[in-house]
Amino acid sequence: MTRFFVFIFFILSSPVFAQSTTDYAVYQKQHQTIGCQVIDSVIFAQVLTELLALDTTQFTSNLDLYHRDLSQAYGCTWLFSKDSSDYRNAVKQLSQIKQPSISDQFNMAFYLAELNEYEQALVHLNLYLAMSPPDQLLTNEIRLIKNKCMYRQITDYKEYRNTQNKVTCTVQDSATIVTILYDLLLLDTNRFATNLDYYYQDLGMAYYKSYHFFAKDPLIYHKAIAAYLKQKVLSSDYYWNIMHLYFLLHDCVGGEKYFELFKQHTSKAIYKERKEEISRMREGCDKITPHPN
Repeated sequence: MTRFFVFIFFILSSPVFAQSTTDYAVYQKQHQTIGCQVIDSVIFAQVLTELLALDTTQFTSNLDLYHRDLSQAYGCTWLFSKDSSDYRNAVKQLSQIKQPSISDQFNMAFYLAELNEYEQALVHLNLYLAMSPPDQLLTNEIRLIKNKCMYRQITDYKEYRNTQNKVTCTVQDSATIVTILYDLLLLDTNRFATNLDYYYQDLGMAYYKSYHFFAKDPLIYHKAIAAYLKQKVLSSDYYWNIMHLYFLLHDCVGGEKYFELFKQHTSKAIYKERKEEISRMREGCDKITPHPN
């Protein structure tokens, strides 16, 4: 899962050097930088352990950097532990920074939102917005935090979706579609008690519309099908969508299966209107799979 913290980590492998400097910034520069893209829980655990083992009383300057490093180490450790105490420890370290940076304000907002401390999260988010140049704002990430904080009381997904951008049948740019897809994937659906079928409809459509923006990977169509099939009740429209996707994948067996289900759940008038379109979809399967007219 993607996370949006501004992470900098250090492999702390030289305790002897640590004893020879009183400036944490000098100490920090002597260590190899690794990023959050290093998806290795062992490395993160090592970084956290070694930061905690440092005797910080020896440092008389730039301790803000230490608290920032330790906060970020806790934040990335959470990716593997899923233990809320890691986020609480991250917040504790950020709160000890005397001169918070822009990224500190953002990370504080993110951690607090994840801990369901919404009012404080919005305070820090607003500080981040006030401190950041407009052209450097993390727009998508801001929206995710606001969604979590401002719409937390909505338990009906149908109501929630009215507050969000949606994939439409009209032309939309790639950034919009991919952003909507990621927003849906990051959404905690456990908060919704009703109308989750609409979520899976939105997710299926977002995958379908994203296909051309992900190197035309067939896996995207398979994910769209899987999303549609998670609905508790499928209507004629979604039998149609699934049938269409299977034919796009040249899966004639799957296509014919959902073609039959589409016919069973569709009025004769609508089926007649779409008969020519269905024939175009099935081209190439006629010689492989016999089908009724």
